[in-house]
Amino acid sequence: MTAPSPLRLLLWLKWTLTWRGYRQNRMKVFGTLVLLLVFVPLSGGVAAGLWFLSTRFPALVAPLARDALAIIYALWIITPLLGFPLNEAFDLTRLFVYPLTFRQIFGGSVLGSLIDLPVLLALPTLVVLLILFSHSPGAWVVNSLLLLLFLLHTLALGQAITLALIGFLRSRRFRDITIVLFPLLGMAYYVGQRVFVAQLRTFSLSRWVNAPLWHAAQWLPPGWASLGLEAAAQPHWARALLMLGLLGVATLATLAAAGFLLQALYLGDAGPGIAQQAPAPSAASRPAQTPVRVSALAAPLARALPPAALAMMGKEWTYLQREPQYKAMAVNVLYTMAVIGLPFLLPLSGRSNAYGRLSFLGEWLLFGVAGTLLLALLPLLFNIFGGEGAAVTVLFSFPTRRRDILLGKNATHGAVLLLVTALGLAVAAALTHEWHALPAAYALVLLAAPVLLAVGNLVSIRLPHRVLVRGQRWSRGGIASASGSLGEGCGYAFLYLAAYLGAFVATLPCVAAALLPGRFGIALGWYGLTLPLALAYALVLYRVLLGQAETWLLSREPEIAGRIVPEL
Repeated sequence: MTAPSPLRLLLWLKWTLTWRGYRQNRMKVFGTLVLLLVFVPLSGGVAAGLWFLSTRFPALVAPLARDALAIIYALWIITPLLGFPLNEAFDLTRLFVYPLTFRQIFGGSVLGSLIDLPVLLALPTLVVLLILFSHSPGAWVVNSLLLLLFLLHTLALGQAITLALIGFLRSRRFRDITIVLFPLLGMAYYVGQRVFVAQLRTFSLSRWVNAPLWHAAQWLPPGWASLGLEAAAQPHWARALLMLGLLGVATLATLAAAGFLLQALYLGDAGPGIAQQAPAPSAASRPAQTPVRVSALAAPLARALPPAALAMMGKEWTYLQREPQYKAMAVNVLYTMAVIGLPFLLPLSGRSNAYGRLSFLGEWLLFGVAGTLLLALLPLLFNIFGGEGAAVTVLFSFPTRRRDILLGKNATHGAVLLLVTALGLAVAAALTHEWHALPAAYALVLLAAPVLLAVGNLVSIRLPHRVLVRGQRWSRGGIASASGSLGEGCGYAFLYLAAYLGAFVATLPCVAAALLPGRFGIALGWYGLTLPLALAYALVLYRVLLGQAETWLLSREPEIAGRIVPEL
């Protein structure tokens, strides 16, 4: 009996794991259905639009094909750089014990990704290109091979980038570099988007599809594929076969490079070691216990919180200063405010005539800045256990009141929230000269902070998700994320959207207390009533939800650890 080929076994493994994931995870099924309802019409619309433009403007068929392939190529390359791989893959490191080469393992993973949902959504566009350029049986064969090799090369390159990033994140030095690199990528996107919007005012289809940026794709696999399609349609078989050969070489080179990268990254990995029991220290060698030192500014807080909560605060401050994901979050908050706020704040600061129509916003911009900052900080408040990684099991093993753990985390995150919003509002007030609105805007932040912290505790316990941490390897499903698949992640995205809406509804009394007095004909004197009532509401709600969070945490610690601890 002939043994089945390794690629066939790897494809069977991918299909089995995918099907088992759908059978065992209802959230994945729900998320996939929602994803299909949203993106299938979008995918069909893009393919129909490409068909319409190609038949309406026959002279632009070749540039449109190049641009469409370049967009697909860019999506599969850029999304892994932003932390959102488009392909789901099993844990490749678990196959190293079998008699398979690294290239076979990676090749099987690439072929298995052909059944992933994003690839299926890209198929209508590829089918339209195949129909447009295939006018003979020979053209059908050559063009099918061209598009297949282009797709395999694109998938292989996307997974290779994901592999490189996983190894890249292992080094703290290089991982810190990404904190600067990713905002630069975002800034480049922002500049490109602004240029694109400006060019839409004088839009010309011919000029847009022949823009200089698209000509750069002519020297890359999207350009080779489009040139091959055009040559097969003429027909010019020598050029078509040349482009087919270039794509084949590029695909094989990508597979070889990815196999070498996989070997370099994971060949030396060892399984979880068995900790050797260290000899118990003698009484003379044991260090004397010293009280926790706090600054003079934190002395009132130290007297109000239990010692365990103070120790948790110290640990959280250390994490915030040390772990790159928190630095990246801080950079992203500042970058978000700069991108969103500067186009509005700078014109208002100078009262430019060109933007005089925006002057009516005035003090409302400060409230908008406060809301934007609170929204930008919600990922930190809604995932308070995500940065713990494998240490969460140690945290839950301590005989500490869970209320103290939550209080310590909330005190640290609340201090960060108040500090960041204070700086942002001060800058906004300086640019708009609306200093008189600063107290009301910051009062809104002070009132909303306890409510958001309380809601964040509940969301963190019910919907925990893993954060990329140092030393993490390929996570469940091949993606280091909250879920093992795009479908499950989509389901969690809708649950998080519901959590965000719930937080907004919970903060409405605080918003009303800070906004209504002094506006809409309501006297400023009402602040004497609305602010104390809103503060009492926020504190009572925090206390009630803190007790509920403590109860949930005691019963859900295994589930939280299972979602957060990186798989070995």
